[in-house]
Amino acid sequence: MSSHDSITNEKNDNENLNRPHDDIDTHTGLISWFARNSVAANLLMIFILVGGFLTINTINKQMFPQVQINWISFAAPYPGAAPQEVEEGITIKIEEALETVQGLKRVITYSNRNYSNGWFEVDLDYDPQLVLEEVKSAIDSISSFPEGMERIKVEREKFRQEVMYISLYGDLTNGELKELGRKIHDEVQQLPFVNISDLFSGLSYEISIEVSKDKLREYNLNFRDVANAVRGNSRNMSAGQIRAENGYINLRVENQAYRGHEFEQIPVVTLADGTKVLLGDLATVIDGFEEGLQYSKFNGKNSITIFIGAADNQSITDVATVVNKFVEEKSATLPQGVKLETWVDMTYYLEGRLTMMMDNMKSGAVLVFLMLALFLRVRLAFWVMMGLPVCFLGTLLVMPMEFVNVTINITSLFAFILVLGIVVDDAIVMGESAHEEIEQHGHTTDNVIRGVKRVAMPATFGVLTTIAVFIPFVLGDGPESAFGKSIGFVVILCLIFSLIESKLILPAHLVKMKIKPFNPKNPLDRARAWIDKSLQNFIENKYRPSLAVFLNYRYAVLMFFISIMLISAGLFGGGLVRFVGQPKIPHDFPRITVEMNVDASEKATLSTLLSIQGVINRIDKEIEAEQGQSMISDMQVDLRSRTRGQIMVKLVDPELRVMDTFALADKWRNAIPNYPGVKSLTISDNLFGGGRDDGDIAFRLESQNDKQLLLAARELKAKLNTLKGVGDVNDSRQTSAKEVQFELKPLAYSMGLTLADIASQVGYSFYGLEAQRILRDSEEIKVMVRYPLAERSSVGHVDDVMIQAPNGAELPLSELAEIILTDGVTRIRRENGNRTINVWASVDAEQVEPFEVTKDIRDNFVPQLLRKYPLVKSEVSGRIQEEMESASKTLRDFMISLMVIFSLLAIPLKSYAQAVMIMIVIPFGVIGSVLGHLILGMDLNTFSVFGILAAAGVVVNDSLVMVDYVNSARKRGETLKNAVMHAGTKRFRAIMLTSITTFVGLVPIVFFETSMQAMIVIPMAVSLSFGVLFATIVTLVLIPSLYMIIEDIKRVFSRKKNKQNEADMVTAKELPSS
Repeated sequence: MSSHDSITNEKNDNENLNRPHDDIDTHTGLISWFARNSVAANLLMIFILVGGFLTINTINKQMFPQVQINWISFAAPYPGAAPQEVEEGITIKIEEALETVQGLKRVITYSNRNYSNGWFEVDLDYDPQLVLEEVKSAIDSISSFPEGMERIKVEREKFRQEVMYISLYGDLTNGELKELGRKIHDEVQQLPFVNISDLFSGLSYEISIEVSKDKLREYNLNFRDVANAVRGNSRNMSAGQIRAENGYINLRVENQAYRGHEFEQIPVVTLADGTKVLLGDLATVIDGFEEGLQYSKFNGKNSITIFIGAADNQSITDVATVVNKFVEEKSATLPQGVKLETWVDMTYYLEGRLTMMMDNMKSGAVLVFLMLALFLRVRLAFWVMMGLPVCFLGTLLVMPMEFVNVTINITSLFAFILVLGIVVDDAIVMGESAHEEIEQHGHTTDNVIRGVKRVAMPATFGVLTTIAVFIPFVLGDGPESAFGKSIGFVVILCLIFSLIESKLILPAHLVKMKIKPFNPKNPLDRARAWIDKSLQNFIENKYRPSLAVFLNYRYAVLMFFISIMLISAGLFGGGLVRFVGQPKIPHDFPRITVEMNVDASEKATLSTLLSIQGVINRIDKEIEAEQGQSMISDMQVDLRSRTRGQIMVKLVDPELRVMDTFALADKWRNAIPNYPGVKSLTISDNLFGGGRDDGDIAFRLESQNDKQLLLAARELKAKLNTLKGVGDVNDSRQTSAKEVQFELKPLAYSMGLTLADIASQVGYSFYGLEAQRILRDSEEIKVMVRYPLAERSSVGHVDDVMIQAPNGAELPLSELAEIILTDGVTRIRRENGNRTINVWASVDAEQVEPFEVTKDIRDNFVPQLLRKYPLVKSEVSGRIQEEMESASKTLRDFMISLMVIFSLLAIPLKSYAQAVMIMIVIPFGVIGSVLGHLILGMDLNTFSVFGILAAAGVVVNDSLVMVDYVNSARKRGETLKNAVMHAGTKRFRAIMLTSITTFVGLVPIVFFETSMQAMIVIPMAVSLSFGVLFATIVTLVLIPSLYMIIEDIKRVFSRKKNKQNEADMVTAKELPSS
């Protein structure tokens, strides 16, 4: 550096500092008008505060924001049909019909035994309701569905908030409990606010008419004869009208049977002597439940469960209040030994999160006030802090409006915490500038206005740049956009009201603020005077000389910051700091789901389920013995189907837990043995766990070649099972089950029998024949005719099935058909027209990153797999695919956001170069956030990004004000280096204050909050708090250095231009005259 680069002219600098600033107009504009009209300012503040208070109770409280579900589902029952029949007769026909429907992104179907079902994903560019109508129309146009298929149900998936579960349990039989539960559910449905509820009461009612082969032969009957007798004699029907002289008289038959004993009285056969053979004489009528094993126990007792939900426009607290009161009153009327209890009450956890966040906001606000009171005057600190209620209540005032429509939920509360540290920054900048003007020139209206106006323009554009950062969240679309919109709207609204408060309300209060003289006897005055003196001493004797050195070695400073940034990037490459995407939040209600192979019996499934329950209870007792506190409060054990069972555990209250859910789940995983016949065992311990064919990572394989598809899926699962940190590997296929197939013999054809005749009569023998359906106590009940269980419980009984020919002759099935025992398909999954298998797994983010696992499998293993099985295709699917697509879209949105930010910087600075300079420092603001996660031993996740964005906003805001200060000083005639030095020293206090207050405001969350409810908030708070600390260094050191470097570059180009101009002039002189 040359000698003129040194900054030594203190005398000139001090003279510049004391120049009057009469170039600022203190009599025009909104700031001046409100500052001189305190009534208008106070009325504006009162309107915002009162409006917010009145609105807060009208805002719905929800656990999560209102999610738009772009899925359509269908279900088509086809009793007695095999998966292949379902696929050919229903599924493929639906897929072909939907080819003409526009707006469908994915078509996922399942062909199961007895039914077809599936889901259709609607493209975000289409209206789901209109697509639903087109889907219904396309399916209704299909005229070739098989006979025997029941009415197909097509509906749009709706967002339902989970409010609570009610368990009715005690010493009653399943039938008694089901009947009592139905009555209670009817009462619950009549309660105000309760619009969504479901009763889970186990097996459905069924009337089974069991008739033996011997009885059928005795009376020369078959299943159709019995079913027709039931249909003909058990019904209500109209028989017309009589036109009498005095009016019409209806003719009607009322003979519908509803109970088992009523069906027993139905006549089936009339003998030659006129004797009537009743149904009860030749069959056993069982009025009970559909066939199967029923097991549902709450804390070891028979139970039924009532689910209570809320619509997307309801507050879950309103619903919960009504239901809790009902449960309390109803419990007093129940029989001895029967209890009605609410559990999984989401309002408890919502209120817990609300309380946690409110407590931390209060603690943070108090700490911020104390810091401001120490550095500024107490009254000034008070009016600066008034920005918090104005911003928050102003936001609450606008939140329920139709164009915003944001509820109070954990993500919107998360946003309030996010802005807690930055929402008063604008007021601090205004207040500190006014405070400086008052200290130097006295407390007058003009001086207050002058101080505010000096920084108003850059501070306003600084806030606008932060708003621009969060605009992409507001403009997002898709099912998950509701989460981004909740955060984006709250942050933007808070920042808008911070502008209103700091520019229109705060100046009026500063004008009216009484300035008390320094009182040496007042401890606070003495402390503030000592801090002020120490701060000024630090600025003049430490920072100012250091800044001079930094400016002299500005290129070395730039290289230092670049090296720090490269080291931070290296932390990612070395795995010391990782980005894990969506964080894993411990679930308050972990679930264990066991799925057996399809050939497993109900007894085997229940035995496995109870064994797992025993393991869980044993571990809980061990924890209690070691820690003095158990982890489990309640437990629900359900046999969901023949091959599927689930255990749902309610943990004790968070403050009583001796470990988190993940640690408990690990103990379960290590203790549960490998049970024979288990297809998959999944422990859901993550609040944001996967859904349909999902997991932390997932891959979809598709092919028309079933053999290659199956082999590829097996190898992919085997590979995933070998990876560190990967568990709960599962897939969407079902294991094969034994299947009996028939091939007709020549005798069958000669007797006029077809394969369809054989199949239907065999189906009647084992599945049964539905005689009719009745509606009893609001529940639809099937009336089935079938053999007794003893005559249809083994493969050997197939040979003995009697087949009736058209001429009435009966022969056993073994004489009419070849009976072949083989392996059969139990479920066929298809996606977009191809058979597919989804393979998914959970990932322990403590050991490995889901993105890294996915990338490794996709890039290194899948290509080898596809070369081995060329007829198979593969792609990433599930939640990890959505996160990757979302990341790509978010990157695009933020590129647009950066363009907006650049414009907002260039406009006030009137310089492209200076706007680029400030944009350059944005990545440096990320360094502090990364180092904060490293220091605290945390991984970066999606929520950390929000804190990083907010920290970037602080960097831009402070940098903009700093550069504007430099520009203003240069306009007043100061030299370049004096202007940079002047801006650094004058902005030091305000920059330090904004950083300290932001950091201190988040200290309670970062360092003292240990609750489970805070797991979402802590990563964001770490990013923001440590980000602004490093942002302070960036603003006070890097920005001045970059400013000088930019001027150096300008000077170099200017010199080249001047030399070129001189050369051009010389050339022009040397040219001969014409």
